[in-house]
Amino acid sequence: MRELLITDANIYFVGPDMDSYRDTIQEVADRLNYTYLDFNYTDLPSASELTGVLEKVIVIPPLTSVTRFPWKVAVHGLVVWIDPDGWKRRDVIERDKVRKKKFPKKKAIFGPEQPTDFSLHKPKNVDAADPVDMWQEADVHVDLQARPEMPVADLIMASVIDAILRSPPKWRNWMKAGKVRGTIPSDYETPYQVRREFHSYGISPRLNKLLNA
Repeated sequence: MRELLITDANIYFVGPDMDSYRDTIQEVADRLNYTYLDFNYTDLPSASELTGVLEKVIVIPPLTSVTRFPWKVAVHGLVVWIDPDGWKRRDVIERDKVRKKKFPKKKAIFGPEQPTDFSLHKPKNVDAADPVDMWQEADVHVDLQARPEMPVADLIMASVIDAILRSPPKWRNWMKAGKVRGTIPSDYETPYQVRREFHSYGISPRLNKLLNA
């Protein structure tokens, strides 16, 4: 799992019950050699400092993860949804249909719409989202009901590995295609790869074989 996280990005955990799985998440952080942190921020400016650090496992409390500002920070890392209730994971098309059904767009009878107000301080009249709908936006869905006999820490890591392999970063294919065309030198390495070689002894042959499968 650590090898697949080639950017050493932060991992954010969300869900309805973070206290019950705190020790398990700390175990995952220890396995990855990441630093465990609690998300104790109350506004976006203070939380933005997390975008400048790496190798952190961050737990967002339930009452905070159902608000919008933590997600603006969490999109810079990997978001993992700990789901003890066994909700069905919806794809982006299904989520869009649910959103449009719950919050239909209001159209004016006639005439132009009001101009967009780009002010950062004016509150927006946006309906509160359903918590489950917000958690559906996570990158990884850990369904604890799917394998109740499996240790939770192992299930978390297996779910993350499976999600990354199912949806690999696009830049890998772009880089491979560029090297085949000759527009990029065959020995070129991205800054992520250079950093990984310096800090983590490079990418193992096992991982390269897995990614090229």
